[in-house]
Amino acid sequence: MSFALFDLDDTLVDAKAALRAWSVDFAAEFVSGSYVSGIDDTASDVFALVDGAANWPGFVADARARYGISAPDEELMAHVAAVYPGKFVLEQQVRSGLTELRAAGWRLGVVTNGSTLVQQAKVDSVGLRPHLDAVVDSEAAGHRKPDRRIFQIAADELGVELGPAGWMVGDRLDKDVAGGAAVGLRTIWISQGEPLPAGSTPPTHIAASITEAFAIVQASGPPHQP
Repeated sequence: MSFALFDLDDTLVDAKAALRAWSVDFAAEFVSGSYVSGIDDTASDVFALVDGAANWPGFVADARARYGISAPDEELMAHVAAVYPGKFVLEQQVRSGLTELRAAGWRLGVVTNGSTLVQQAKVDSVGLRPHLDAVVDSEAAGHRKPDRRIFQIAADELGVELGPAGWMVGDRLDKDVAGGAAVGLRTIWISQGEPLPAGSTPPTHIAASITEAFAIVQASGPPHQP
């Protein structure tokens, strides 16, 4: 049976835009007035800090030290979980692309690195779950892309075998493309117009957008019947 796995952030949804919008709220509630003047400058600083953090707990620790925040880690993480997922938007072309693939018989899943609380909340916030057959996050899986084990967990949930009948689609060459290729999947790199860096794992296809990636998957042929 043919199937396609998708990365979540900056593949199916625009994580950078959501993160910028969340940074404004975080700056206004926890930072503004105590670090720099002007909410725009403060939010930009928060965005840069979280964008460079290894994970959310890492950002929380960095933010408390950088801005002198007195709120406990639990309160800051609760703000992330409650507010950040609501900043995401599912574009109509993504909804339509997933709907068309499933209607054609494709099994679809998401494989995403990140915390269960935040990543699963994003999926529910934008209404993605009805369009997918599996959602696998790295915290729950116990493995992060490009580790082959997270792809195997996704394949098991979809009831498929890893191999050339499947696709891995994502914006990260080091995690999505390299990880997918290592388990025998065809791969699509969402390049957003960027050239392929020298020395990186070459994807099967390069797509400038998720819409173009959907078209490549559709054109690869009808799903194999079990």
